[in-house]
Amino acid sequence: MEPVYTDLVEGRINFNDFKNKIKDCKAVIINSPSNPTGRVESMETLKQIEKLTSDLGTYVLSDEVYKDLIYVRENYLIKGPHVITINSFSKTYALCGLRVGYLWSLDQELVNKIIEMKTATSMNTSILSQAMAYETTKTPRSFINKQVKIWKQRRDLIYEGLSSMNLDLWKPEGAFYVLPKIKNSKDFVWNMFKKYKVITYPGEWFGANDRARFSYALDINKIEEGLKRVRKYLEREGSSHLG
Repeated sequence: MEPVYTDLVEGRINFNDFKNKIKDCKAVIINSPSNPTGRVESMETLKQIEKLTSDLGTYVLSDEVYKDLIYVRENYLIKGPHVITINSFSKTYALCGLRVGYLWSLDQELVNKIIEMKTATSMNTSILSQAMAYETTKTPRSFINKQVKIWKQRRDLIYEGLSSMNLDLWKPEGAFYVLPKIKNSKDFVWNMFKKYKVITYPGEWFGANDRARFSYALDINKIEEGLKRVRKYLEREGSSHLG
């Protein structure tokens, strides 16, 4: 298959562009909240995508791995017989090392085909992973709400810290990433790692050549220390990296 990329406006889907490009597509992938931007698609856009894809009979692969980590409003989950929901226990329950996830669809025939493919390509998810994932299903919603407050505190810290360094970035509305503009981001990522022991990722891995991705999946004290190191580096090399 040939991938088709839709245009974004401030990190969110431009629906008019989406509508113009979808006609020959067999499926679309929606990732909201998004990795790497932390942006959440507007409810209006998601509902428009839901209706358009239903009318066209186009499958929607709805990547909802970060669906519980939203700071601005309730999530809107795309629904319908043409929708395949993809989710994971990695983010909401911090089980990323166990590599266990799931999909859900009203299309039973498609689900059976996916099970056949999964069995033939990667065998089975470990028993330990399945057992721990099962235990998370007993978790009360109050625990998740408490965790979201912690993520929001981390989000505010890293956003305000990077903004104070004159970096241009969107304020994340979900997930746990920021994507500031960084000129020469390859050099920035390499030097931050080699000289300052801070791990970031080049934006070009995500189709954003002039940005770098930071994760705030860390304790507050580690984020604060990381920000100090970024500030120190930019004070020395700022002219070559500030957009």
